[in-house]
Amino acid sequence: MKWKWILSLWLAFIVIGMMCAKRMEAVYAATPRVMLTDYAVAEGSVTAGRPFTLKIMLGNKAVRTSVRNLKVTVITENGEFLPAEGAGTAYLDKIDAGSEAELAFPMIAVDGLEEKSYKVSIKTEYEDPSGNSFEVTDAIYLPIRLAQRILISDVYLADYDLQLGDTVEISAMVNNLGAGTLYNVKVKVEGDNVMEQDSYVGNIASGKSGTVDILTKADMVSHNVGDKNKLIVTYEDKAGNTNTEEWEFAVTVAKPIYENLEKVKDSPDATEIVKRAAWIVAGVAVLVIVIVLLRRRAIRKRKMLEEI
Repeated sequence: MKWKWILSLWLAFIVIGMMCAKRMEAVYAATPRVMLTDYAVAEGSVTAGRPFTLKIMLGNKAVRTSVRNLKVTVITENGEFLPAEGAGTAYLDKIDAGSEAELAFPMIAVDGLEEKSYKVSIKTEYEDPSGNSFEVTDAIYLPIRLAQRILISDVYLADYDLQLGDTVEISAMVNNLGAGTLYNVKVKVEGDNVMEQDSYVGNIASGKSGTVDILTKADMVSHNVGDKNKLIVTYEDKAGNTNTEEWEFAVTVAKPIYENLEKVKDSPDATEIVKRAAWIVAGVAVLVIVIVLLRRRAIRKRKMLEEI
């Protein structure tokens, strides 16, 4: 009989253990777990002093249990980002098990922020079907860009009336009117009448200016009143994003004096000019020969008349 009692007790322990395991598995499987799965800035980046929209994706990772009455709040440590609408809080009625939901928060980045990343906390409060309350906080980091603005000023050309092949001297100032440093500032000149040429200026701090000095060459005769040339300024922000500004200018390029053909030999119009010059030289040579022959003939005729 003793062994029957021991066997019964052993079977009871097994049954109780299995029931507890199933109960724990059910509780674990039913526990809702809401977490931030993704986020993005609608504008692509956040600029100090400007509005932006923060989009977040919340996921319910529970296997079976949905969550309800969700309250989501965006919090910054020192008020670096302020709500553009409302109080920076959004609500959701429900997220089913294994599902996701997207929320959008219109925000404004405070003016005067430094060019670095700032921490943003996403606090989510919610309930399970039994009314039990849960709370979770996720952290993200948003990098700040500073507004960039330049002004091209004091543009100077030594001469606006040029001949083909003349050297074109251009100087200007690139002024940084923005809040952030301009990195790797480069200036390129190109257009209808001048050869393409580059100049590296370097970095320009906020409120400072950089000097541009470019020597290029007039390589195309002006054929139209609307011929245009331009200075193209490219620069980068701290993150390496590139921006471009342009400034147009016009010059008149005339055909050169033919005695100075050496300076236009590399120009696109040089072949045509050389051909024309060659024809003119040949024509002059023929004319000289004809004049010489006619003069010699006249001299011979006069001598013959004198001998008669």
